[in-house]
Order: sequence, then C-alpha cells, then structure tokens
Amino acid sequence: MQANILTTLAGNRIESEAKAREALAGEAADMAQALTPYAIRKAMQAAADAMPWRMLMEDQESESEEQAFLQLRERLTGQLVNAISSSSSCTITNEEDRLKWDGVRRFLRDTEYLVEALNAPQEPATAPEPPKPPTPARRATPTPAQRKAMELIAKGGMRRTQFGMKDPIRISSEHGRIYADTLDVLEREGWAKVDHSTSLFHGQTVNLTDLGASHLPA
Repeated sequence: MQANILTTLAGNRIESEAKAREALAGEAADMAQALTPYAIRKAMQAAADAMPWRMLMEDQESESEEQAFLQLRERLTGQLVNAISSSSSCTITNEEDRLKWDGVRRFLRDTEYLVEALNAPQEPATAPEPPKPPTPARRATPTPAQRKAMELIAKGGMRRTQFGMKDPIRISSEHGRIYADTLDVLEREGWAKVDHSTSLFHGQTVNLTDLGASHLPA
C-alpha cells in the first residue's frame, strides 16, 4: 500500500474530531449562551468517525500497515454483525452507541476501494529493455509544457498511481502534477521512463532519462 495513504486519511478524521471538540469547548465556555445539542452531537459524531482510525494507528505500531488495516476491517465487521443496539434509559448513551456504529459503517464503506486495490492482481514484471543509444538528431524538440514536465520529474519523487479501478491515474510528486498524455509523449520520445515492474496501487516511479535531461538547462 502506498506510504501515508491511511495515515493521511486518519489524520483528516482526527483533525475533524479536534475541531469539533474545540467548538464544543468554546460554546461551553460562553456563559452568555445556552449549550446546544447540535454542538454536542457534532463532537460525538466526529469522535465516532475518528475512532476506527485511532484504532488503526495504534495497531500499526505492532503490525505492518496493510496487515493492520485488513485485520481491523475484519474485526470491526464481526463486531458490527453481532452488535445489539443500546437500550439504556439515558438518551445520550443510546445516541452515542448509534453514532459509534455509524462511524464503523462509514469506515468500512470509505475504505472498501482500498481492499479492492489490495486484492487486485499485480501487474507482471516486465523484463527491462536493452538500452538504446541516444539519437537526438531524429528526436522531436520538447514543447514548453513537456520541458516543464521534465523539470518536475528531474526534481525527484514523481510517481504514477491509481488507488482504485474507478479512480483516474495520477502522475504527481510534491513538486507538481503531470498530465497522462504528456507523460505518454515523454516515454515515447525516450525522455522519461516509468518503472512498470510495480503495480499502479503501490506506485510506479517516473525518472528522467539521459536523453530527457539533455533538453534541460545545465
């Protein structure tokens, strides 16, 4: 699984919980206004949504990222199937229980595409092609957009990824993003090379060739 995907998703949920808690604390501290059920429920829902992601982060301390993720989904699915709705005389307790299992359902639903990607057959590794001698004389001259793309690749970290069958292929790094048709031209002209030995889900490294680097300023 590509590094930081689950960590990023978990961070977003936990950050949302923190903001909801801060909003509730701010409302509770204001003695001039009533404490509304809306703020309380919003904080409870944010906490319920963040709970499975907190569990995942804890499990990752002792298990690999993929193993912890799959095991947690299996464990939560079993708990959800056997769960019995709370019948407490306290309405807030019943609402907390309902929100908890709603949070589990959303976690399982929102991460289903990652399970499909993990179970998808891996692309077979292809034997590397023998190196071809550079022939700049018969190569096209890169356009400004293609040269800009090569500059982004030269900075490093460029990867070609796709997290689900329905998701578009992304070619990006922390420095920027490249359009797929632009990368196709760079590959065809021998200016860039994609490592097709790994799957799109795990990410395929994009590197600049010596020929591509010859088109950039020294």
